[in-house]
Amino acid sequence: MSEPSTFLTALPDRAVIAITGEQSRAFLTRVVSGGPDDASPGRAQFSSLLTPQGKVSADLVFFDDGAGGLFVDVPLSEAEMLVKRFTLYRLRAKAEIALRDDLAVAAGLGDGEAELQTIALAVAPDPRSPAMGLRAITTAGGPVELEPYHRARIAAGVPEFGADYAAGAVFSTDVNHDLMGGVDYKKGCFVGQEVASRMRRKGGVRKRTVRLALDGAAPDAGVEVKAGGKPLGAITSSIGTSALALIRVDRAQAALEAGQTLSANGATAECVDDLRQLEATL
Repeated sequence: MSEPSTFLTALPDRAVIAITGEQSRAFLTRVVSGGPDDASPGRAQFSSLLTPQGKVSADLVFFDDGAGGLFVDVPLSEAEMLVKRFTLYRLRAKAEIALRDDLAVAAGLGDGEAELQTIALAVAPDPRSPAMGLRAITTAGGPVELEPYHRARIAAGVPEFGADYAAGAVFSTDVNHDLMGGVDYKKGCFVGQEVASRMRRKGGVRKRTVRLALDGAAPDAGVEVKAGGKPLGAITSSIGTSALALIRVDRAQAALEAGQTLSANGATAECVDDLRQLEATL
């Protein structure tokens, strides 16, 4: 895969929810899959809100707001739903929840990191992967340069809400949230925890999002990945000759051991990730 580009970009498909008050973190602990107590100055926490059936409603990134509360980086498409859901789960906790249209989410890598530091209200290394540079809360506005951002995240193997999966469509392990620190199996109850814990106790993961390097232009999202003519899954996002795909890793590993090759739309695909390790990890 090609080296990711330097970038500084606002992320227009993300929004910011501010949660303030002395119990702003306490009520969320019993709601979200990870954190939010790990969010501190200079450190962000990746997490998600799951459905009771254990599927991902939205991915979240928590930032310390510098005043005891939180900025929550959320999908724009789910922002109003999340405000309503968090308000419902708050019960009697002393916390205020508001969508902040005056704020935005931004990301920077390479030369873009230094500039991002100067404009950020809260900034931290992207908790999903060190290869993604910095992620921040800023005032609304700013440059939008998404191509190098998506090139970097595909190279880093970071599936993203809205690009690689939709609300209620996947389990956390399908999109590697557990590998990116987004699921805390030891913290006690959270929405969807029973299903997530049951899947962990079963051991092994059949479906994962993996990185593919193709010998030609990577196909668009939705194109099947096959081995021996049999489908293993599908491309979820692509750029250049690189792609992410949600596949059955057990079937893909068996096909490779049988001497078959992976392909998508006629292009040969090499899996960059260790399929055995992905299948075993939980």
